[in-house]
Amino acid sequence: MNHAAPTHLPSTSPIIMTVAGFDPCCGAGIAADLKTFAAHNCYGVAAITALTVQNTRGVSSIRCVEASVLKESVEALLADGGVRAIKVGMLGNRANAEVVRETLESNNSLPSVLDPVLRSSSGMELADSEAFAFVRDHLLSRVSVVTPNVDEAAAVRVVKVENLDDMRAAAPPLIEKSAKAVAVTGAHLETASEVYFDGSELDIFLVERVKVEHTHGTGCTFASAIAANLALGRQLRDAVMLAKAYVTEAIRKSYPVGPGRVPVNHLFRMQQAPRAPGPSVPEPVH
Repeated sequence: MNHAAPTHLPSTSPIIMTVAGFDPCCGAGIAADLKTFAAHNCYGVAAITALTVQNTRGVSSIRCVEASVLKESVEALLADGGVRAIKVGMLGNRANAEVVRETLESNNSLPSVLDPVLRSSSGMELADSEAFAFVRDHLLSRVSVVTPNVDEAAAVRVVKVENLDDMRAAAPPLIEKSAKAVAVTGAHLETASEVYFDGSELDIFLVERVKVEHTHGTGCTFASAIAANLALGRQLRDAVMLAKAYVTEAIRKSYPVGPGRVPVNHLFRMQQAPRAPGPSVPEPVH
């Protein structure tokens, strides 16, 4: 019998690889990334760095995947040749961070987004000090943009970041540490703001804070939305601005799935009637 090779039809959905941990509540980590990619009409593939035991009340334990398994997973996904962007989240330990460094070095033509995860929204440490130091010293320079929250930006700068002025001051030192661009997220401040700096232009994106207490997964979602917009061919500043608008609306449309923290609603666009035009985009403040 003659087995003809399968015909591969052209894909209209860019493929994005996420390298991150698994949250069984599906509000953060790998699941959040995949849902965010889907919401942007992209196709997500995933290499898992760690399994967590958690519910909406918090994280109970973490089991990191062996670095050799992570390396094999990443290489297998990249071997298919279709990946158009990389999003990096929770790494867990230095060995996994070293795998990611090698991956970014050998695929430096792909746009990449690093969410330097330090701890969960409930306070559990998700990276030990050695892993975070390795991310700070070796990964910042190898991605298109890094997206720390105020706590993570403070850990890199070794100073407190407590308000918008602190966020504005935190961005340039991250560039000095070899980051190509940075978007510092202030989701937990009174004004939901993002400070974007690419070494020459600093923008502040401000939106009205959505009054949803104890949200879960905002950082993962913001980073993966940037990756999706980059995979779709948008410029970095525009990708950050559109990601901010998407996360704001995902928070606004969120709902509790348990008695603890509330995950953002990644798929809110599938649950609403078509409307024109889309959600408002935050105006930059120079």
